[in-house]
Formats: sequence, C-alpha cells, structure tokens
Amino acid sequence: MVRGVIGRGVDRAMEHYIVVCLILGQFALTWSGVGAGSGVGALGVILCVAGAAQRRVQVDLWVLVPLIGYSLAGMASSSAHQGSPVGSYPSSHMIFAAMYLLSACLKEEERRSLRRLCVLWAGAAGAAGMVRFVYRAAVEGSVRRLGGIVGNPNGMGVFLVLGWFALLGCLADGTDGRWDVLGYIEPVLLAALGLTLSMGSFLSMAAGLLVLLLKGRRPVAERVRYGCRLLARASLGVGSGVLLYVAAGRTGSPRSCLVVAAYVLAMTALWRDVTLFLEARGRAAMSIAALGVLVALGAVAARPGAAATFGERLEMMGSALSYLGVNPLLGVGPYQWRLLDLRDGGTYFNTWHIHNVLLHVGVELGWAAMAMLAVVAVRFYRKGPRAAAQAGFTAFLCHNLMDTSFFYVGITSMLLLTAGSPCKGGREAGRGATGLLFGSFGLVFAYELYCGGVAV
Repeated sequence: MVRGVIGRGVDRAMEHYIVVCLILGQFALTWSGVGAGSGVGALGVILCVAGAAQRRVQVDLWVLVPLIGYSLAGMASSSAHQGSPVGSYPSSHMIFAAMYLLSACLKEEERRSLRRLCVLWAGAAGAAGMVRFVYRAAVEGSVRRLGGIVGNPNGMGVFLVLGWFALLGCLADGTDGRWDVLGYIEPVLLAALGLTLSMGSFLSMAAGLLVLLLKGRRPVAERVRYGCRLLARASLGVGSGVLLYVAAGRTGSPRSCLVVAAYVLAMTALWRDVTLFLEARGRAAMSIAALGVLVALGAVAARPGAAATFGERLEMMGSALSYLGVNPLLGVGPYQWRLLDLRDGGTYFNTWHIHNVLLHVGVELGWAAMAMLAVVAVRFYRKGPRAAAQAGFTAFLCHNLMDTSFFYVGITSMLLLTAGSPCKGGREAGRGATGLLFGSFGLVFAYELYCGGVAV
C-alpha cells in the first residue's frame, strides 16, 4: 500500500515535472544568498534541459527581453572590466529570465499550485527561523534579529512579505482540502517578519497594503472594513514577533521568550477562529488595527539605531550619483563600487551594494542595464496584475529603492514565481524559438559552471 501511494505521488510529480523543477530551484536559490556561483550555473542547466523539451510557449516579451538585456549588458561590463563575462552576478542573474520563461510553460492550474508551494516554503522558512531563534535565546542566551535561511534580516523580512502577499492571493483564489494548511501559515509569516525587525520590510509591506486597498472598484466602506481586518491580522502577527524579540533580548531573562513562543503557537492553532472573529466584529478589528501603532513603536524601541542607518543609506545614494556618469555605457564594473568608495576619501559604507538597486546597477553595469530593469517595472504595472500580485511587486520595488533584496537571487525568483503573470499579454513562440532560448541560457550556465563562478 505504501509503495502504491509513493508510486502515485511520483507519477503525479512526473506529470508536472516543471513545477517540481521550479519549486526545487526556489529552495536552492533561497539558500544561495547573494550573487553568483557554480551552484546557480548547475541549477540553470537543469532548468534549461527541462525547458528545452517544451514544444511552444506564450510569454510576455516586454518582460523576458529586458531581463535578458539586463544580464547581457552586465556580462558586457564584466567582460570589459574583469576579462570574463561570467563569474559575477550579471551572468548568474540570467536565471531570472530562464525561470520566467519556464514558468510561462505551465498551465494556469500548475502556476496556482506553484504559488501555493512557494507560500508553503516561505512559511516553513519562517517557522524554522523562529524555532532557531527561540532555541538560541532560551538555551544559548544569544539574541539576534532573524536572518533565517536568507542569511540577512532585511532580506528575510522582504522574503516573508512576498510570501504573505502571495498567501493573500492564494486565499483569494480559494483552497480545497489539500491546501487547507495555507490557512494556518499567515501568523507564522507575520510573527517571523516581526522577529526580523526590518524597518525597510515594514515600510514596503505598508506600501503593498496601500496598493491592495486602492486597487479595484469596491465601495469605500467595504475597502475600509477589509483594510481593518488585514491590519488587525498584521498587528497581531507582527506584534507577537516583536514581543518575542523583546522578551528574549530586553527583559534580562531570555528564557521568558518561551512564554511568548507558546502564545504564538496557540495563536497559529486558533488562527481560523481569529480570522472569523475579525470578520464578524468590525469594531474589534478596527481597534486591533489601531494597535498597529503600538507595534510600530515597539519595533522602533527594540531597534533604536534604524533611523541612523536610513540617513546612511541616503548618503550612500549621494555617493552613487557621483559615480553614475563615470562610464554610462558599461559602468565601473561588477563589485567595483565598494573599492571606489574605499578610495574616494568620503564615508566608507563597508557594503558591496548601494542600497538602491537602480542606482547600483547604473553605476556598476551602465545605464542600459538600469533601463532594462526600469522597463520590467513599468511593464508589470501596465499589465494590471491581480491585486495581491501588484501589492507584492510594489513591496519588492519599494524595498529595492532603499535596500538590496534584488541581489538575493532567491528573493527575486520568489517574486517572479508568485507575482509574475508570464503569459498575460504574451506572444507565442514555437518549438524552434523556445529551444533556441533555453539552449542559449544553458550555454551561459554551462560556461558559468565550467569556470567555477565566484560568490560574494
């Protein structure tokens, strides 16, 4: 019987092997952190082999072509300044175009399943991060902001934000019995987000929520009620994460976080009842939503140095503007801004990336690469995606205007798989064109794998 169940599961997975390849790829990229390397090259080869078997695909060229153009412009910069088109992040970022094209090969039901699997992965990552946080606090007495599998609290924060907006989209689509677990993931995502204490992620989440509430033609009163329910849930979830951090790091007794952890566990188990209560009691939802102000104040109090880092980022952007015109065609080269910053006699920021992705790309890779990313952003909004997808993209965009999450390949791939609509407004490519595209991507990844890559 067990063999029969396993066999049916394997057969079902093989029927949807592209979904399996993409979600396993998402797992791998989330762990890989920033940038480039032979690991990304190996994954790219596998994805291209899977894609080369497709007969035809309908894909939005206004997204695919700029993604390819961005990587090619960056590879040209890398070749000019470092003597090789691979071995730095532009060649590895070709994985974005490959995943976008491969996701366009899926049927709509398969894309829906893929989004749900991505949400499950985000929830599992958040849960694992919280368990590790509680263990380190209660057993080792060590309290740090949650960086999780992404390896950086700010990156982990926006990863969880993307997971939350993707979850809202999945819940709006409805779930059957197999996906009922999605109803319990929301408090995990939100509490883990609170543990990151990432102010940039909180602000990006607020921007996404604003888009979510403004999009559509619902009556104002209905939008207010919906907004209050969302904010109430966010306040409860994020607030519990902030409280968990404060209990571990600000009470003098790190083990006291075990009490808050038990509360988070109970809240997760009863989350459906909490949701129904907020839907039935509008005034209660409004009151809890208003407590979000206290959550924000608590987060600021737990991380008082956040305001200083914001000022430093503005100064960093000023530094970027001074280098933006040095080489408009090819930029100063991948990873070169940090060295220039070290030598220029001004403030040394001790980071590889300018905390504004468009400016960073313009400085290091040239204006053409920067323009390609701008085209992708404009195209996304012109397509008018689903409300939750547009909210997630807005959060990602806002975060990258003050941080560097784009360079965490697992975060950007998460956005493409959950918020992208690769077939909408697309053109059909036959088997020859599809094979040529995947073959070209595969050559880049194979060469990256052969050269061994460089990770920074």
